[in-house]
Amino acid sequence: MIEDVISISTLMICTFLSTMVVGIFMLQVWLTDRRHAAAGYWCLSMWVGSACTLLFALRPIGLPVLTVGLGNAFAAFGYAFMWAGFRVFDRRSASLLVVLVGPLLWSVAYLGFDAVASDVNNRIILSSIIIAAYSGAIGIDIWRGRKVERLPTRSIAALFFVTHGMIYFLRVPLAIFFPAPLADGTAHSAWFAVFSLELFAHTILAAVAMLVLIKERGEAIYRQASRTDALTGIANRGSFLEDVRVHLSGKGEGTLMIFDLDRFKAINDTYGHVAGDAVLKRFSARVSSCLDEAMLFCRFGGEEFALFAPGQGAERVEPFAETLRREIAAMSVTCEGREIGVSVSIGLADVAAFGADFDRLHSAADSALYAAKEAGRNRVMLARPGGNLTALAERMRISPEQDGISVAG
Repeated sequence: MIEDVISISTLMICTFLSTMVVGIFMLQVWLTDRRHAAAGYWCLSMWVGSACTLLFALRPIGLPVLTVGLGNAFAAFGYAFMWAGFRVFDRRSASLLVVLVGPLLWSVAYLGFDAVASDVNNRIILSSIIIAAYSGAIGIDIWRGRKVERLPTRSIAALFFVTHGMIYFLRVPLAIFFPAPLADGTAHSAWFAVFSLELFAHTILAAVAMLVLIKERGEAIYRQASRTDALTGIANRGSFLEDVRVHLSGKGEGTLMIFDLDRFKAINDTYGHVAGDAVLKRFSARVSSCLDEAMLFCRFGGEEFALFAPGQGAERVEPFAETLRREIAAMSVTCEGREIGVSVSIGLADVAAFGADFDRLHSAADSALYAAKEAGRNRVMLARPGGNLTALAERMRISPEQDGISVAG
């Protein structure tokens, strides 16, 4: 018989050893980086689970209040702490009531009702309901977290915990219709042995899922940091170019906007670089608050910013750019008690007029920005085909004259 092949006590000892090792790894993760608060809960879950399985393994020697009563309370606590860890992992609150309800329910039933304390199948029913409920809640919470953070292992982990909860709940009808006899302090039947083996496998896989999710979170944070401007928190130039070129490869409609804060050097010289940084951050936040979901916005470098509006031609984007210009002109930044006025010049170029080559599109928008600066700043200028050559010729004509060099006619 399978219950003779699979030793419940041996499985419990193996589970004890594996959970202790995982708990040590989790503690190291938490001590290395306290931002991984979930690892602290999972470490506690593993160590409480270790105590639980050790007590289960000692059932043949007796002391049912410890090996059964306290052991099952620890099992409930282990899953409760695991649930709390997944809540914290997704930056959500973990209710103390939910953490305590399972262990308290078990303790009250075991200590207060002889039908539970003296009947192994009633104990199986109650503990199965508690653990299945926590497992299902963990799976649902992991799945809900996909809306905020799509880590690759989320779907598998969610399915794994929900499936474990459903499988573990099957012990309830089996205990009712096929009661397990008591032998050496524990249930002794084929189905109980199989479920004990499944619990051992689940413990190992749960530990792996936790460690992989922490690893994936770290990699996601690193990728995000590599794509983000450290000062303003918006996209940096590299990630912007990568995303825009993906849109342009589809040969779709779109418009590029280049922003340049007017007289920014004067702000730095007059108020200091701290004030300049404050202006850049406030400008970024103000523009970001006005964007449609599909728009791409980045700090292109220094006081220059870029925005790409996929699927929108110049006739739609030009009024939007004008609205942004007015919003910025009406904005003031307070730094160390001083009010700093801000304005921005904006150059636009659309794909319909200049094609899907980013360099050409950027050159056209940059020329329109230069024209806006030349026309007095704090305005929006739209690039038009042929206008780039005219603007370049004008710049070449003006520049030598300003340097005192005449141009031969």
